[in-house]
Amino acid sequence: MRLTIKDTNKVLQNYDLGEVSITKRLTSGFANINYKIKTTKSNFLFRICAEKSLKEIQYEIKVMNELRKIKFPTAFPIKRKDGEFINKTKFGEVVIYDFAVGGEPNVNEKTAKEIAKAVAKLNTLRNWKELKKGNAINLKLCRDNIGKFDSAKNKYSEIFEYFKEETEFLSKPLKEKVPQGLVHGDIFPDNTKFKGNKLVAILDFEEVCTDNLLFDIGVTINGFCFQNNKLNPKLLEVFMEEYQKIRKISPKERKLLPYYIQWGAHAMICWHLKHLLNRKETKKLNRVKYLMNRVKRLRKLPPSAF
Repeated sequence: MRLTIKDTNKVLQNYDLGEVSITKRLTSGFANINYKIKTTKSNFLFRICAEKSLKEIQYEIKVMNELRKIKFPTAFPIKRKDGEFINKTKFGEVVIYDFAVGGEPNVNEKTAKEIAKAVAKLNTLRNWKELKKGNAINLKLCRDNIGKFDSAKNKYSEIFEYFKEETEFLSKPLKEKVPQGLVHGDIFPDNTKFKGNKLVAILDFEEVCTDNLLFDIGVTINGFCFQNNKLNPKLLEVFMEEYQKIRKISPKERKLLPYYIQWGAHAMICWHLKHLLNRKETKKLNRVKYLMNRVKRLRKLPPSAF
């Protein structure tokens, strides 16, 4: 698929954002197709929503409008002239966003603190119950994947064996009742923009939903507290200290934290594995192997490491 300036200008007719002069495809993610577009007025993000239904896109926009009210650090969707946000095109649904200027951060104590504050702010959104939506990444999806292993076109015996055992291992602790709220669900460095060590924006809210807040904590720790695929105790310490300046976690949550750090990685494996069963994608397969090795290391750590 090739997006032309003519294609983008056709969509831009619905806005007052000027004429497009340059389109540049950004590094390909796992879910969307993103372009940076330069117009006579500014730069914007042109997002083709590759895997989400219209209903899911509408939910994401609703959440983003709530985050706008609390001045959350992100790039917001831009309204069309008619007040709508979604464009139906031959490529699929398209949404235009502000373009966040910055780069992918280094993982260090300063960036761990920055991201911890933002996650805590998101997790304390007061009207989260009005945004109720189940997490698409859950133990049921894990078990659904397992049920397809025998008939899968692609067989990964070592991965399948690991996945079955880890899913069973996590089943009990993940059933424990803990505080819930709004979660991003995918806060890794490549879904953020920083200027130096200062957070500019958390991006890609496609997986936003309501869930146990420990899920967001566990995923984000996977993104910002690991170096060379190993948990860095100091980064974990500064992350948790900064997070708790905004939201105190309970003793029960702290006890369950090691399981949710594993779940943060295992959930990503689950999402990638769903796509790998019947088609070969080297990028996803490498990511699964990388995260699987991470979880195996986490299982060997003593409770004092957390």
